[in-house]
Amino acid sequence: MPAAPDGALNFRHPLPGLWRSGNLSRLSERGRAELLAAGISRILDLRNRAERTVDPPPFLGRAEYLNLPLLPYRNRALNTATAEARTNADHYRAQLDHAANQIVAVLGAILDAPPGPVLIHCHAGKDRTGLVVALCLELAGVPRGEIAADYAASGPELQAFYAAARARKTPEAWGRAAPFVASRPEDILAALAHLDASWGGLGPYLAAHGFSAAEQARLRDRLLNLPPL
Repeated sequence: MPAAPDGALNFRHPLPGLWRSGNLSRLSERGRAELLAAGISRILDLRNRAERTVDPPPFLGRAEYLNLPLLPYRNRALNTATAEARTNADHYRAQLDHAANQIVAVLGAILDAPPGPVLIHCHAGKDRTGLVVALCLELAGVPRGEIAADYAASGPELQAFYAAARARKTPEAWGRAAPFVASRPEDILAALAHLDASWGGLGPYLAAHGFSAAEQARLRDRLLNLPPL
């Protein structure tokens, strides 16, 4: 497979067992074939069902495809924190605090996937995907400078994507969205620092929400050592 399937958005390969992307509705027919030929064992779509209606998942109905929305509906604490957010770091801290069960479900779906690499995506592949991938990289022992660099790589990948979004919005609507467009390394580092301060790190956070130390070790091994197909 080439560096990215034809038509892919914000696509890259941060760990041997993990791929990341924006939504896959932009893939051409050739790009879909290229992705399947790579032996992807599970495609985890972190979007909600309303987003799927706007940009339908091209692999819906295939055994590889699994929709696990990262953000819970009707969660008052999360909704309040989201409304008060002024930076992406605020959003990520809120998700860690109020969507922990969803985060653990996503990590469990990676762990339990059939042999082969796992692909995670949301809409742009920057925020929900960025947070989950950062947690995977942290679990795999990747230095935080490299985690921040992987997160920041979404910036240049999404320039045209956000330019098109801006053209579709009123100036007022874009003014509300603009503060959250950038992929600033300090935002994802702030999320990891929040786990340090609140839980003593990622491991205790996951264990407290039902993802045991043994499961964490197995997931680390899967991310770092791609099992044979």
